[in-house]
Amino acid sequence: MISESLVAARIQEAAARAARSDDPELRAWAEAAAEPARVEAAAQAAVAFFTEHVDALKVDRRLRAAVVERMAERCPFRVVWAPDGGPWRRVDPSRQALALAARVEDAPWAWPVNLAQRDVATLLDNLRDPHARRLSRAFLDGTFVSLQGGDLVAAAGAVQADDDALREAMARWDVRLCVLVASAELDVQEAQKRPSIAIDAGSVHHELLSGWRDLPKDRKLRKTPVQSGWAEIIYPGKQLGLRLNVQDLPERIVHAVREWKHWQGLRHWAALQLLFTDAGRTGRIRWTLEAHLEALGYGDRSRRDPKVRAVVASEVDALTRMEIAIYHPDGTVRLRGPVLAVTQRGEAMRGSEWRLEGLELVIHPVLYEGVRKSSGELGRLWAPAPVELARIDHVRFPYAIALGLILPIRWRWDLTEDTDHIVLTGAKLMEAAGIRIQAQHPRRAWEALQENMAELQQVGGLGHFEWEEGPPWSLTGRCRLYQPQWVRERMVHGLIPSEPVALQAPLTGAELRSWRAARGWTQQEAADQLKVSRRTVIRAEAQSEEPLPPSIRTALQGLQQG
Repeated sequence: MISESLVAARIQEAAARAARSDDPELRAWAEAAAEPARVEAAAQAAVAFFTEHVDALKVDRRLRAAVVERMAERCPFRVVWAPDGGPWRRVDPSRQALALAARVEDAPWAWPVNLAQRDVATLLDNLRDPHARRLSRAFLDGTFVSLQGGDLVAAAGAVQADDDALREAMARWDVRLCVLVASAELDVQEAQKRPSIAIDAGSVHHELLSGWRDLPKDRKLRKTPVQSGWAEIIYPGKQLGLRLNVQDLPERIVHAVREWKHWQGLRHWAALQLLFTDAGRTGRIRWTLEAHLEALGYGDRSRRDPKVRAVVASEVDALTRMEIAIYHPDGTVRLRGPVLAVTQRGEAMRGSEWRLEGLELVIHPVLYEGVRKSSGELGRLWAPAPVELARIDHVRFPYAIALGLILPIRWRWDLTEDTDHIVLTGAKLMEAAGIRIQAQHPRRAWEALQENMAELQQVGGLGHFEWEEGPPWSLTGRCRLYQPQWVRERMVHGLIPSEPVALQAPLTGAELRSWRAARGWTQQEAADQLKVSRRTVIRAEAQSEEPLPPSIRTALQGLQQG
């Protein structure tokens, strides 16, 4: 179980600390407690302890496993094990590791910053137990206000009950554990509300990201063979290729391709994935420059800058001119089509030229079928990533963006109920990040990897990591990379937040006719609902393959929002 692994890792850290002590008796205790069988037994006992209290406090059944994991990550061992003052050798061998962890634990446990005393009272008030109800009132009337200052374990032991009913309630329910369970449950509930990016975890998408990651980053547009107006941009492997339509290619698109070869390209792709997710994961969006700039995290000043707007628009426009090709093992083409199909364009006059402002985009199904099947059902081969990924500074932390897009796919591939990590050698980790080691300055590459992994942790795209075999930060070392807790709760425990409603608004005249028929409306009734003339509806439906006019698009958007 993951919970047991979390506790075992914490116990091993405590034993390692004790083994470095100057006290010979403590070192002997650490040596005995560090035996794998004793660590495993202690972890099992701790998880059983957590589970017992989570069950007793009647936490929502859907959340219980996740709440236990949160407790396993943070619960002070002094709460799990109360020393009796006797020598450690008299302690049951299966509990010696727990006793040691409690003995060497020296960090104070403070009241959780996001927890109110009312939250604990609410947890207790839901129980049909008079003692719990009495304890609930005590949390509301200020009896336990002292717990919010200093070490919570010590403060809980110093609370003086002013009546027999409260003393009995405190004997029945451990105040410290009530606080711990309430805090863990609140964290799980808040994590469910966290917005995320749905990343397709299919092999083709993984290869596309790897190809972009491995492109030369000097921004030069290298000469490539051109056939029938198409130039090969990348050919990462035998399965996938990417081509650019170079017929009448404007200079601004040439510059944009250079940017797509730079790290900023992956950042734009992350922003697009965020927009697809926010639109209901249908694989189709109404892309606007404003929404894209917001997804990138640009401030108001940058959003108003004409140069910034022009550059970003050109970079996205470049992607719509790229075509993806999927190959059979024998090299023949199995499937070919645009990476992003444009069904409608919106441009505005800026100065003396037209500038892109909006698009109707449909992502190639092979790059999104893990997120949304062709049947319309949500896919099963996808992974969540933090929305902050699109806002990472691609100049300072380029490798964090690459890892942030690729690691969720790798975690999804290895997903089981008992696995929350992948193991990569230092060489494979460098490859995943896209870092090349220079022979004359190898240390710089490892420093860059450390800085970028720390940035990815900061935005919630990576949990903790540890080197398990071989020298750390080396090509031959083996690194365990753990999912962030919020990702594990979604992928392992199925605690997925409610999906945005997919608004399948019509885009063409034919779709408008089908949309109207599905509602049983006549053309006049549809016109009344959209607040346009009947003639407008008739004219739009007659042009079955043409984009809808702005008046109907605006009316449809208002109808959906209203």
